[in-house]
Amino acid sequence: MSQNAASSESEVPPWAAGTAQRMHELDPELSESEIDLLREYGEERRYAAGDTLWEAGETSVFMLVLDGGIDVLNRNDKGEHLIISHGPGHYIGEIVTMSGGRALVSGRAREDLTALVIAPDAIRQVIATESDLGEKLLLSFILRRMRMVAERLANVLLVGDGRIAETNRLESFLSRNGIPFDTLDTRSDTTRLARILDAHGLAPADLPAVVVNDKPLTRPNNRTLAEELGFTVDIDCGVTYDVAVIGSGPAGLTAAVYAASEGLSVIVLEAVAPGGQAASSSKIENYMGFPTGITGQALMGRAYLQAQKFGAHIAAARELEAFECGDPWHKLRVDGGDLIFAKSVVLASGAVYRQPPIEGLDNVGGVHYGASHVEGELCRGKDVAVIGGGNSAGQAAMYLSKRARHVHILIRSQDLRHSMSAYLIDRIERTQNITLHAHSEVERLVGDEHIEALAVRDNRTDSQRRMDVSHLFIFIGAQPGTAFLDDEVALDEKGFVLTGDDLDAATLQSSRWPLERRPYLLETSCPRVFAAGDVRSGSVKRVASAVGEGSVCIQFVHRVLGDD
Repeated sequence: MSQNAASSESEVPPWAAGTAQRMHELDPELSESEIDLLREYGEERRYAAGDTLWEAGETSVFMLVLDGGIDVLNRNDKGEHLIISHGPGHYIGEIVTMSGGRALVSGRAREDLTALVIAPDAIRQVIATESDLGEKLLLSFILRRMRMVAERLANVLLVGDGRIAETNRLESFLSRNGIPFDTLDTRSDTTRLARILDAHGLAPADLPAVVVNDKPLTRPNNRTLAEELGFTVDIDCGVTYDVAVIGSGPAGLTAAVYAASEGLSVIVLEAVAPGGQAASSSKIENYMGFPTGITGQALMGRAYLQAQKFGAHIAAARELEAFECGDPWHKLRVDGGDLIFAKSVVLASGAVYRQPPIEGLDNVGGVHYGASHVEGELCRGKDVAVIGGGNSAGQAAMYLSKRARHVHILIRSQDLRHSMSAYLIDRIERTQNITLHAHSEVERLVGDEHIEALAVRDNRTDSQRRMDVSHLFIFIGAQPGTAFLDDEVALDEKGFVLTGDDLDAATLQSSRWPLERRPYLLETSCPRVFAAGDVRSGSVKRVASAVGEGSVCIQFVHRVLGDD
């Protein structure tokens, strides 16, 4: 095992913990019959002892050791570390191998080596079609990525002040995309900081920065970082897809899984990270089949891998800028100018929490719209505030109470009875370090670069008080992710997408509905364009509902592709 483990178990995301007890699944030895089966998908290659097999940043491949051995290495500013050695019957690969993305670690022949090399599309075929062996491979891939995240096994270093919003954004983006990375807070190890800055020609003004395989990226946007890490896909503008899915939350990923598994060509566009808002949930307890609950990132991570397993192309950190309804295909323009053509579209772009009119909200660090592991670690031992009285706010408060010194919940109403599930209210009332503040509204944030306190107003008396907290979590209302539609489909008065029976005759006439039939259940005012999940008008804002709508959409997709 590697000696490069994370310094504290508390720093390991819950979904990535526990691999040390599962080495037999993380690194299984294949049987002769399994090896013979894999021979049909690859080719034998020979290497001399000491040969570099691949470097971090190069395309990831599946490599099965037939004779000899392979050392898997992590190289960073602290030196070279052995992660694991593979002998005959063992293999190289993790989740990025299925998509042909870039490897995050390096490999070297420990001795003269004979290996079976299998390309990404072929190993994906193995996983999808060879049931028992595919299950073994996929489980090991998942566990390997979990271990890499837990032990920070990649040459990816985030350098910045952990108090400021830009550093928090980069940390959240890396974490939500399941990228193993190390952090260097500019306030902690000044000796290492000076060495890093000097090695990469950086100045303090260039921070925050992400160093990927010794290449420094200064304040990178999401797309730049995703491309350097190689986990987004190249968009083939010459292909007309059967289905384009906009958004990769529960509805979008479900649509992608069902469409791809049923033989349709699928592309998924996601502006930030797979999982959408659901992935930022600290715990989902009311989703069927998980009686003890499951983190949003773990649930959405499984759906993401399912979609990839069946061949869906998922373009992370690629934002849809414009949509044009058309016949026989729709046009989608992505940031960077790429143009996608699709016979059908599933709008699953979700909704985001609204920004309340708080003075200073955009100018300081410490403001969050989700309470995942990353945010929880930032709040250890500190006083924090949560705005909102719904289930998301309640789950966040309970999660944060295990890490923060004290959690303050601020609501405008008298109590939580009409907005939060009873089981959450009971838990909050029994938690000593949670305080509920009724009739309370935040007027202003106090602090220069980071929150120091809140100016809170009592909406009954107009009196103000200061609340000393260092982080603010906002869970109020939702606004739909429909900015890219530009009147191409009909929306309700709040901007959510109208579908099915909610489209009356007048709306269809003004939208120039061209068909004799009415829109199907989840179809919009544009034929062959469907809406599912939180973005749809009248939807139930629950994960299970979004999953159901995503699957139902694909049944109608089959119908319109066959009939219209």
